[in-house]
Amino acid sequence: MRAYTVHAPPGDRAEQPANPEKLAFVKDGIAWPALFVPILWILYHRLWLTLVWYIVFALFVAWIGRLWHEDTATIVAVLGAILFALEANNIRRLSLNGRGWREAGGSFGRNLEEAEARYFGAPSLASGESRQPEPQPDRRTAIARAAYPDPERRDHSDEPIFGLFPQPER
Repeated sequence: MRAYTVHAPPGDRAEQPANPEKLAFVKDGIAWPALFVPILWILYHRLWLTLVWYIVFALFVAWIGRLWHEDTATIVAVLGAILFALEANNIRRLSLNGRGWREAGGSFGRNLEEAEARYFGAPSLASGESRQPEPQPDRRTAIARAAYPDPERRDHSDEPIFGLFPQPER
């Protein structure tokens, strides 16, 4: 499963849900197109400052190739391309944040369509209906829910104890 962050365009308030077609889903993890065709990926996402820095990096690699050896320049270029591909989606998130977009939540799925369906609460990908997302709990509530089990769990006191300690729950 892939994790996605959901970003709402500027001007949308948190109380009023954004237009679903205007939301941006940004995948967490490596951006494969950014590894193989970085210039096209940068232009597609309209990351102009990133384009300038990428050109500066390319000129730096060319300078290393002339100053030292071509093998050194190749190693620097490959490592730089891998690092850029690993951080490309984070750069996109920072760019959206800088343009005034706010993070509206998160979702996960095998692909983008499934993540969108989960975010909007659609029962399946086949149904054409969608509803607005439910309000997300604050961060502390979500962490507490994930870290601590449900307090209404069944009592395990009559079950045999495995291990070195005599109390079943501590």
